[in-house]
Amino acid sequence: MKLLSAFLLPLIAFCVIYPSPSVAHGERAQMPQLRMRTVHWIDVQASTAKLSVNEIVKISGKFMPSKYWPHHVDSIEETAFLNIGVPGPSFVRLDSRVNGVPMIRSTSFRKGEVYDFEITMKARKVGRYHVHTVINVAGAGPMIGPGIWVEVTGDEAAFVNTVETLLGETIDLETYGLGNVMAWSALWFAVGLAWFVYWLTKCPIVVPRFKRAQELGAEADQMITTMDRRMGGIFLVLTLSLIVGGYVYAQERWPITTPLQTGKIDVPPLDQPPTPIAIKLIEARYRIPGRSFRMEFDVVNDSDRPVTIGEFAAGNLRFINADVLDVKPRDEHDLVASDALRVEGAPVAAGATQRVVIYADDAMWETERMTTMISSPDAVVAGVLSFFDDAGERHLVEFGGPMIPDFGMVRR
Repeated sequence: MKLLSAFLLPLIAFCVIYPSPSVAHGERAQMPQLRMRTVHWIDVQASTAKLSVNEIVKISGKFMPSKYWPHHVDSIEETAFLNIGVPGPSFVRLDSRVNGVPMIRSTSFRKGEVYDFEITMKARKVGRYHVHTVINVAGAGPMIGPGIWVEVTGDEAAFVNTVETLLGETIDLETYGLGNVMAWSALWFAVGLAWFVYWLTKCPIVVPRFKRAQELGAEADQMITTMDRRMGGIFLVLTLSLIVGGYVYAQERWPITTPLQTGKIDVPPLDQPPTPIAIKLIEARYRIPGRSFRMEFDVVNDSDRPVTIGEFAAGNLRFINADVLDVKPRDEHDLVASDALRVEGAPVAAGATQRVVIYADDAMWETERMTTMISSPDAVVAGVLSFFDDAGERHLVEFGGPMIPDFGMVRR
């Protein structure tokens, strides 16, 4: 035991003194079913991966709330809010839109529909940041999208965050109202401190006084003196006077105000023609030893061109069929497997119904902790397949269904 303590104590001290930096948001900790069956993020990208302080970066793409949304998770069709996840106040969000509608309020999104989004931000602090799109769902929490590394350089002291109000006044949002906040905080702290000091001068205090009150029972009110009641009245009048006086002062100083907006706004989904592709999941198996996802579908192609599968996306992971698409990872952290999707039984001819089998094989299933889905009591998976015809037109089709784990055991 002494030997173990001698080893562990220096190790713990080292970890406390020299902690490793936190560089991401822990999105791997979200359950695979939550990542695969809530929001599908499509073609998320940043306008630039490197910029200076005061420069603009735009995060854009599409998302599709899943039709296979878990029944035990509060629905995105009730109340949701498009947000951005960044470590600390690294950027200032200037604008965010879904299908062109400003997202200054909460909204709701329909399952199975596709939405365009764009978030405009200004760089504020120097550093390298893992930027995530996020949809906050009331009662369920954040549904985290894929992360993009963005590097900010320059001089933080040169950051400018000014806006023009509706009355034509230009204000600096970095310092606007700061004096009032500090003054009111100091004032209320002084009032609270004075109240505490008054009772601190009385003897006995705290625990002895509490015990004395318990001993006296119903007669404990005798411990409150006339001076105590007078001081209580003085502090009550002072507190109410400060509240009313502060309200009157604010009304006189700023007669025109706009309250915080708490209403909901409606965002219609994209107006898209119905897809001519229909699929039915026959079987989904995840083979643990090979880190391989095998899915079998019946594909109905009602278009006038042959189609094949170019991409399979699930849980922020993207598996690419290199025979159809040339998509490379942005960096070593990008969750894109550029040649990890194998398709058997394609292309599907125009007007045909065909059995197609796909294999998504990559270590990302393991490194992104998606393999824990095999131990879930709700072993249902979902994802989006991108079909492409010979003219390059893309069709997004969602699928979902039960998943069977394959432990790779040899049967005799």
